[in-house]
Amino acid sequence: MKNYIECFKFYGGIMSKFSVNVKMLTKCIAPLVAGAIWFLSSQSTLPVIKGVFGVDKVQHLLAYAVLAVGVAFWFSRARWQERAVQTFIAVACITSIYGVTDEVHQYFVPGRNCNVWDWLADTIGAALGATLYIKTILLANKTKTTKQ
Repeated sequence: MKNYIECFKFYGGIMSKFSVNVKMLTKCIAPLVAGAIWFLSSQSTLPVIKGVFGVDKVQHLLAYAVLAVGVAFWFSRARWQERAVQTFIAVACITSIYGVTDEVHQYFVPGRNCNVWDWLADTIGAALGATLYIKTILLANKTKTTKQ
């Protein structure tokens, strides 16, 4: 697999070629998602879809699934292959612990509260995100071995 993606960028009508390090980009996912979660958690109110019960739990689940995928990229593919269960647990726990810190943070934001059900949705999302990542790795390895 190539570690760099060749890209083209236009500067005033002149096209120049540059490379983007894929590993560096994937490592940016977790901090960006964590920052977005923290920013949204700092808001006193957020838009709510009226008449849909539990939609906030789905939002928690999805946000933390994406965060877990971002955290999963911090572990090498070799580690995932050698110690899949331990790495899965590490990713799910790191993401879930971030969920705890987020809930505690919300306790101090006016108009927000600390909710164990939100944390449970965060944790389920973390497990789903880690599962998605490991399934993708296994599928990629399976495809790679069948092509050889």
